[in-house]
Amino acid sequence: MKILFCGGGTLGPVTPLIAVLRRMRLMRPDSEFVWIGTPHGPEAPLVEAEEVSFHSIPVAKLSRHASLDWLSFPFDYLRASKAAKLIIRHEAPDAIFSAGGYTQVPVIRAAAKRGITCAIHQLDATPIRSNLAVARFCRKITTSFAYPAVKPFGNRIDVEQVAIPCRFSGVKVPSREEACERLGVDPKRPILFVTGGGTGALSLNQALLSIADELLGQMQIVHQVGRGKGSDFKRDGYLQAESFDEAHMLAAYVAADLVVSRAGFGALSELANLHKAVIAVPLPNSPQSGNVERLMDSLVVVEQGDGFPHRLRQEILALMDDEQKREKLGDSLTKILKTDDGSALAKLWFGLLKG
Repeated sequence: MKILFCGGGTLGPVTPLIAVLRRMRLMRPDSEFVWIGTPHGPEAPLVEAEEVSFHSIPVAKLSRHASLDWLSFPFDYLRASKAAKLIIRHEAPDAIFSAGGYTQVPVIRAAAKRGITCAIHQLDATPIRSNLAVARFCRKITTSFAYPAVKPFGNRIDVEQVAIPCRFSGVKVPSREEACERLGVDPKRPILFVTGGGTGALSLNQALLSIADELLGQMQIVHQVGRGKGSDFKRDGYLQAESFDEAHMLAAYVAADLVVSRAGFGALSELANLHKAVIAVPLPNSPQSGNVERLMDSLVVVEQGDGFPHRLRQEILALMDDEQKREKLGDSLTKILKTDDGSALAKLWFGLLKG
């Protein structure tokens, strides 16, 4: 049996799929896996570390706002569709599984025309456009939340809620001292971890650096800036990295007393799994706004806009000075965002292929 996973561009849809892949491999050791992602996204090293063949196709993304990209989109999509068809014909997978992202659209549409089983997972609270675009081609759609009042993909398509797959669920978690040793930071001093995700967040990076000198008097800062978004900012107690591998990412989470993060469910589910207090900075005009609305009592939310660095500094200092509130936030996030090691989705997706 050959399974093709699809996702990339950011790590949001990638790390949950890796958790599922690992469970599938344990459940059916005879299974074969391949992956389709983007040419320049952060996903290729993670996929190849799993000893999975990685293919990339051109990116065909329709921007949310009118731009010149709209003129090139039809041609970009044709190139992506042609590349997807060639890979599917060559690999001949039994199923295509994805968790969102524009890379999946030409892949799933091409696969469905060949009668290949397709299924997707909706991570964010609000259905994303790439999932809406392929929903009718899928045999199964799962979601991170229940939708008792409305069908998120229309009246004809039912969905099923499952635990969010998390690569850190069930793994051996290092002690805070071990995590700090791996990172080279002092376990006796408070630690703030700031991350904009696998691709980074320039606006978040800039805001943090504008207030970093004030913060460093009271805490250490571990900062994942994203590929190509590094700076020459150097201070005692400040650790900068373009990206972390899985072991260092886990160490950064564990070492942190407080995390500042974007609000995609890929990252938030990992933080929920590790009982972390989070200041969420949702990407403007994105499904992340719907995520923080669902999780409002479990997060401190700082929106970008006027005075963003000042508001961010205030919330960081207030939470670092309130251990009880941090513990309460971490417990609440863990209770509301149900995670597992990928087993639920692996069993469900394998079930689609029986017979």
